Amino acid sequence: MSKTEALIADLENASRIARAGEDAPLVGGPIGLMWGVLLTAVFAIHYMILERVLALPDSSVAILWISFAIIGGLGSASLGRKVGKTPGAYSTANRVESYVWMMFTAALASLAVGVLINLTLGNGTHELWTIILIVGFAGQGLAYGVVAKLTGHGWVRFAAIAGFTMAAVTISFYGQNVIYLIAAIGSVVTIIIPSLLSMKAAG
Repeated sequence: MSKTEALIADLENASRIARAGEDAPLVGGPIGLMWGVLLTAVFAIHYMILERVLALPDSSVAILWISFAIIGGLGSASLGRKVGKTPGAYSTANRVESYVWMMFTAALASLAVGVLINLTLGNGTHELWTIILIVGFAGQGLAYGVVAKLTGHGWVRFAAIAGFTMAAVTISFYGQNVIYLIAAIGSVVTIIIPSLLSMKAAG
């Protein structure tokens, strides 16, 4: 098979996936909403710790994020079982969405482990968390864009644009504590609102 034929086959396959998914609503809204609420709260608390609004040491930031991961993981497992019983949960569109976000989560988790190791054994500062924050918004844009393209749900492009926009905005405030407050607001736009729209579309 020539490169041209392989490319045509790939495009036809992508088109098939889009046709198979465009009529099936995305049902992962409840899981996204849970992560969005958690992330918004954690970013806000992180900001208040750094600004001394809360009388907690900087070391509590690690505990905050570890707690976030544990609660989020348990919540995803619980909601995932409920979502799995929803009609259309195993449609092509929803399988694509599930896998894309699974890889996104794995990518951020690998960075978080690296940050924790550096903070424990190296000379890193809380600024390392900021890198994950920025990469996270850019990754959201990428994930949403892939989901929109492969499932045919064009409205998801709004979330992709919002993710890329927040990546640009947050990196503009790199090195400033206010970046976490901005991220909290951004999470409402890039996660909570798209999740609510997804839930509304799914009925």
